[in-house]
Amino acid sequence: MFEPQSTAFAKNPYSFYANLRKLDEPYFYDSADAFLLSRYSDVEGAARNPTLVRSLEAFMDPGAVKAEQRARGWHDMPNHERFVQFSLLERDGATHFRLRVIVLRALSRRLVEQQRGMIQTYVDQLLDQLLQHREFDFVADLASHVPGHIIGHLLGVPIEDCPQLRIWSEDIVQFFDVGRTPAHKLLAENATTEFYLYLSDLIADRKKNPREDLISSLVAAQNAGEMSEPELISTCMLILAAGHGSTIDVLGSGMHALISHQEQMSLLRQEPAHIQMAVQEMFRFESPLPFFHRYASEALVLNGQHYPRGTKFGLLYGSANRDPDRFPDADTFDITRNPNRHVAFGRGAHLCLGNHLSRLDMEVIFLGILRRTKHIELSGPEPAYKKSLSVRGPESLRVTLTPK
Repeated sequence: MFEPQSTAFAKNPYSFYANLRKLDEPYFYDSADAFLLSRYSDVEGAARNPTLVRSLEAFMDPGAVKAEQRARGWHDMPNHERFVQFSLLERDGATHFRLRVIVLRALSRRLVEQQRGMIQTYVDQLLDQLLQHREFDFVADLASHVPGHIIGHLLGVPIEDCPQLRIWSEDIVQFFDVGRTPAHKLLAENATTEFYLYLSDLIADRKKNPREDLISSLVAAQNAGEMSEPELISTCMLILAAGHGSTIDVLGSGMHALISHQEQMSLLRQEPAHIQMAVQEMFRFESPLPFFHRYASEALVLNGQHYPRGTKFGLLYGSANRDPDRFPDADTFDITRNPNRHVAFGRGAHLCLGNHLSRLDMEVIFLGILRRTKHIELSGPEPAYKKSLSVRGPESLRVTLTPK
C-alpha cells in the first residue's frame, strides 16, 4: 500500500497520501517502525506538541538508548554518533533551547537579509554563463551551486571548498532514509569524519583569527562557556548540511511547477511583487522534506486512539500540505494562495532555523531568471523525482531558457 521508494510514489506521492488521509487511524509503516500522520490537523498538532520529541534520551535511560541504537543499526559510527546523532536537530528540552538561542542570535533575520546583494551578484554570474548555452540542467548547473555557496559564505568557508560541503552533506543525510545498508552506513561515517576534521581546522583558525562570520560567532559562544567544542562542530555541520539538499530540491521542484503551469509563470513575470507568495506556494506544493519523526515521551491519546510512551510517529509534511480540509484546491499550484500556512518548515520547537535564508535564495533566483528571460520550457521528458520518503525533488531538470 505504501512504498515510498517505488517509481510510482516518486512520480506522484500525493495519491498515496490521499489514501492515508482517508484511513480511520494512522497507518503503521513497518520500514520506519512508525505510525504515519497524514492529515494537516494531526501533523501540525504533533509538531507543536512538546511531549512529542526527537531524541530517545528524553524518555529512555542510557542503557536502553544504546540497545535501541544497536537494534536500528545506528551504532559503530563514532563520529556520526558524536556530531550528527547528537545535534541541535536531535536534542530536546534545555539542551535544544540553549543551542537554538545561540544559532538564532548568530543567524538573525537581519543578517540574512543583508546577504541579498551578495546572493544577487552570485546568481547573476551563474546566469551570465548559463544563458549563453540556453539549454542546461537547472538542478545540476544552477540550483546545486547556490545554497552551499551562500551558507559557506555566511559561515566563513573558503569559496573553493563549498562544492565539497555539498558532497559531505548529501552523504550524511542519505543515512536518514529507509532502506539503509552497510554501504550507506560507511558512507555516512566517512563523510562525517572528513567533515569533522575540516571544521576542526577551520575552528582552530577562527580562534586565532576571528572574523565577521558565523563560525567566529559560534567560537565566541564557546569561549563564553555557552557551548562545548563538540556542540560547536555539530552545529556548524548541521547548518552546512541542513540548508543544502532541501533548498536544491525545492528550487528544482519550484521551477518544474512554474514550467508545468505557464499561466502562473506569466503572472509572476507580470507581477514580481507576488514572489514571496510564490515561494511559499512552492514549499507547500512540493515540500522538500516531506517526512520527520517524533517519539512520544509519554503516553498520549490521538483521535481517540491510545499510544504508549516510546511510540514513533512519522509526520508527513508533504501530505499535510496537500490536505484539502486545510487548503482549498490543494492539488492546484497557485502563486497567489493566501493565507498559506503550510508546514514545510515544521512547527513548534523544531521550526527550521534556516527558513529565512532558504526563502531569500528562492526569491533572488526566480526573480533573476524571470527578469532576464522571456520564455522557459522543458528541453527533455518530464523529470524523474527522487525515490525517497524523507526528501522530495527532481533528480535533474533539463530546461531551455530564451533570453530577452
